[in-house]
Amino acid sequence: MPESVGMILTLIMNIALFSTANYLAVKLSTRNVKRRIIAGVVFLLFTPVIFFSTLYLGFTWDDTGWGAGIMTVIYTGLYLLNGLILLLSAIHIYFKK
Repeated sequence: MPESVGMILTLIMNIALFSTANYLAVKLSTRNVKRRIIAGVVFLLFTPVIFFSTLYLGFTWDDTGWGAGIMTVIYTGLYLLNGLILLLSAIHIYFKK
């Protein structure tokens, strides 16, 4: 399999995983502060797992490592920001009551 196909598959896997996790976190924790905090903490705790899995899959297809490194930093940053946003939205919901 060519390198470009492998990187595209890794990219699609990351997008699908991020979208599914974000949808479930927001959908299951609607208007519930405790669930929203747990979802934010879970996102923050799974950030290293996403980092190493993306890095490993990226290095499988990219021999030089630049593409894998850049893709890993981007997706890890997205997961980290998403966890922080979920925690901040829980704080907003808590003080809005």
